[in-house]
Amino acid sequence: MELRVRHIARNVLFNWVGTIATMAVGFFLAPFILHHLGNVGYGVWLLAISAVAYLGLLDLGIQDSVLRFVSKGHTQKDHQGASEAMSAALWIRVQISLLALLLSIGIAAVFPLVFKVPPALAGDAKKAILLIGLTTAINLSFGVFSGVISALNRYDLQNLITLAQTAVRVAGVVTVLRTGHGIVAIAIAELIAAVVGSVLRVSIAKRLYPQLRVQLRRPKKETLRQIWTYSSYAFLTMIAIQLVYQSDNIVVGAFVSASAVTFYGIANSLCFYAGRIVDSMAYTFIPAASTYEAGGNNDRLLMLYKNGTRAMLMVALPILITLILRGPSFIGLWMGPQYSHQSGIVLIILCIPLFFSYANKTAGAIAFGIEKHKMGSFWAVGEGVANLTLSIILVHWYGIYGVAIGTLVPSVIVNLVFWPRYISHLVGLNYFEVVWKVWAPMFLSSVPFIIATYAVGLLWPARSLPVFFLQVICTLSIFILTIGLMYRTYVRSQILPKIRSFFFAEATV
Repeated sequence: MELRVRHIARNVLFNWVGTIATMAVGFFLAPFILHHLGNVGYGVWLLAISAVAYLGLLDLGIQDSVLRFVSKGHTQKDHQGASEAMSAALWIRVQISLLALLLSIGIAAVFPLVFKVPPALAGDAKKAILLIGLTTAINLSFGVFSGVISALNRYDLQNLITLAQTAVRVAGVVTVLRTGHGIVAIAIAELIAAVVGSVLRVSIAKRLYPQLRVQLRRPKKETLRQIWTYSSYAFLTMIAIQLVYQSDNIVVGAFVSASAVTFYGIANSLCFYAGRIVDSMAYTFIPAASTYEAGGNNDRLLMLYKNGTRAMLMVALPILITLILRGPSFIGLWMGPQYSHQSGIVLIILCIPLFFSYANKTAGAIAFGIEKHKMGSFWAVGEGVANLTLSIILVHWYGIYGVAIGTLVPSVIVNLVFWPRYISHLVGLNYFEVVWKVWAPMFLSSVPFIIATYAVGLLWPARSLPVFFLQVICTLSIFILTIGLMYRTYVRSQILPKIRSFFFAEATV
């Protein structure tokens, strides 16, 4: 057990390093791209990405099945079973990639007709979509090797690959923009980075798991049935994610304007960055939940839920509170004062449902780990459909704010009503215990931080980003202190010994 806890902590740490590095790059690169392309050019670029992003649905949830079955096969020394699952996934993915290329051609053809794209940018938008489609096809085909690396719990190598790919991407994007090129050149830079990342993943996956034998031939029906049984519900979840995170930009671009996508996209990107940090934690809980469930260790599964949810909220609450209370001023410092008001209001609306969504992230990871994600997948699809429907209705009345409200309402209902009740089927906690014994102490611990954050923003408004981040760090210490006092007994008996063990007992592993 001690080894498992240390392993989870190490994976979370490496995921954070990779995620924070990627976020930092996106944080500084976004205004750079915006100021070089302008509002309309940047909006068209976001629309192109959002349109092609739906091709990611063609994954069909196979990536999750690779993680599940390769991890299981490696643990049980069933290398043949792992090889068959991996080969089947790759066989399916290659065919899907060809379909993605064909669909990207269709998307490029209708793009200027569906969205309000200036005629001068229509040709470049088509070329960029074709290049993004090719990048997506490469990621679909070779992404299965990423699943192998994750299945072997080598998140350190996984994130090193991500960092290398990000470095190539940044170098390419900065170079092409500084030399006066536009969205087509950016798409080429993204394509080159994807190729580099794919080569690294294939090479490292083969070195990590030399017993894995990958063959591109038609898989056995039993293997396909096994993969699809697991992947089908993961696929439904993917559909929901795309509807929630990508449809908003599409709706704004179709019913408002390309430049309005820029204002909405700025706020949406901050929520996306926050989600990356939380997801990097939740993702590491999937193999841990699978291990506990396979060993019949329900007590450990319950502890994983409680401690994982508390850790998730401890990370998420300061981020969300800061974005809600000081988000508009932050956007002004980050992207420019002209974006502060509209993007700031959208940000506040989008952040509200994330409080409950992030509180359920650990439960969602456990559901995937123990193959009880069917019900959550149906809820996610319902949320996505409701999101799209409400956004289309409300955009006519409230513009981009209506699109954000269309995202807020279904998310709150699903995460505040359905998920807490379902947790009893996963770990045996009823609704009351989930809300009042797991969630409530964390939310109450954030009250002093809320007061401090509001006071600092009101009395000492930041004039630069370094000052803003310094203020956040100072107020964050209040939140950490409050959490420490709330759980002081647990910190002394559990957390501190594990920290000492993590840093000083590596030799005993």
